[in-house]
Amino acid sequence: MRQPSRLSITLLTYSTKPRGSVVHTLALAEALVDTGQRVTVWALGRGGDDTFFRPVDPRVDLRIAPFPDIAGEEFGPRVLRSIQVLRDACDATGYDVVHAQDCISANAVNRCVRTVHHIDHFTTPELAACHERAIVNPYAHVCVSAAVAAELLDGWGITATVIPNGVEAQRFACAAGPAGVAARAA
Repeated sequence: MRQPSRLSITLLTYSTKPRGSVVHTLALAEALVDTGQRVTVWALGRGGDDTFFRPVDPRVDLRIAPFPDIAGEEFGPRVLRSIQVLRDACDATGYDVVHAQDCISANAVNRCVRTVHHIDHFTTPELAACHERAIVNPYAHVCVSAAVAAELLDGWGITATVIPNGVEAQRFACAAGPAGVAARAA
């Protein structure tokens, strides 16, 4: 039986901090390397960060683009600079799959698969435009719920694949107790 080919995959995210899409990016990266894929994660190192908020499986290649703070920088220009810094740092041309978790990372690459966690409605013009491009430009879409997939279909005519978020059961095993019943405080 022929073994599936090993893919080269890059995952992009806008931060190294414990935010939902960052947590999702790292969990996805580690799950993919467990299946034998080559995975690189690109992120912006905001405020001098040069590593993620938690240890990451050493089989995942981590690339953090420095993103220094600029005193007095307004939010809109910061969004545009975030996109440009990640775009300049990440050369996505050598990867079989490019995956973005958020609007900043989706705007930093030309073609990607995008996980849409939720639909936002922004008032900052730069962020609103970033969000819109991150919905319409990707060539494939994944949603974490049928409700979000329905929003994409209703609002943009985009059909997304639904892949619900997983739960790492072992992480919660200590609270379940020996009989699998949740522990109760005394």
